[in-house]
Amino acid sequence: MGRSVMSVSLLVLVCLVGSAAAQSAENVNAYKVYYMAEQYDWDMNAAHVYCADVNGSNSYEWRSKYYWTGFGDPNGPSGKAACGLCVNVTNTATGDQATVRIVATSNSGLDLDEPIFHKLDSDGQGEVRGHLVVDYKFVDCDPEPAGPSESNVTAYETDYAPIANNWTYPSHAACYAKDGGKPFEWRSKYGWTGYCGKEGTDPEHICGKCLKVTNKAPANVSEVTVRIMDTCGLGALELDLETGFKPIDPDRQGIHDGHLTVDYEFVNCGDELDSPLVYSQ
Repeated sequence: MGRSVMSVSLLVLVCLVGSAAAQSAENVNAYKVYYMAEQYDWDMNAAHVYCADVNGSNSYEWRSKYYWTGFGDPNGPSGKAACGLCVNVTNTATGDQATVRIVATSNSGLDLDEPIFHKLDSDGQGEVRGHLVVDYKFVDCDPEPAGPSESNVTAYETDYAPIANNWTYPSHAACYAKDGGKPFEWRSKYGWTGYCGKEGTDPEHICGKCLKVTNKAPANVSEVTVRIMDTCGLGALELDLETGFKPIDPDRQGIHDGHLTVDYEFVNCGDELDSPLVYSQ
């Protein structure tokens, strides 16, 4: 399977978590390939992918649930053992995230099918360089819902300035007393948000929980995972401008309108990992 590669340099600075297999890694190159999953109607045999003999007879719903990727981290699962596993991928430059399913091997890093490469490449710099630099972590392909959700709610932006302030919780934040003393790695793992949705604003109930927030307005659906570190007074969310709002506002229409209309759901923060990834901007 050919790559569209404009750079011959490979810089893989990997930070591994786990024992038998890599659960996550940082700063891995991800290249664009042409599996043409949609054109082949998600038929692995027709697309001649490596994992077709393992997963090609799985249901259409299973094969089409996620876009496809090749996987080639030498420290992770290899060969047939990797087939069908799911990986959540984050573009370190923009914060764009997506979950993909392994259908092939790769000589190095990740080989992302063209549509998902472009979705993650919201600033276009991956196309210019010939690859993205991403963080990844293995995730459950069929997770149970972690909590309640809401659709078509209003998300405003506010400037908590976590990066500028070394991810120190502001003393006025509702979650300061509960979570302000947590380790840097915990505080900086996700972007930040204030929360005033249907679950209420009791700090003991909401602080530290994570939300997957989806903006369905752009041509390319955008999503981001954020951690609740404050309450709010209007709408349902007050997303931090740099780490929560801009990553799901690629066309800046939300900035223009003063808000986004989003869906959100409570998700597992994954804080049980020994070495959680730090938010990358």
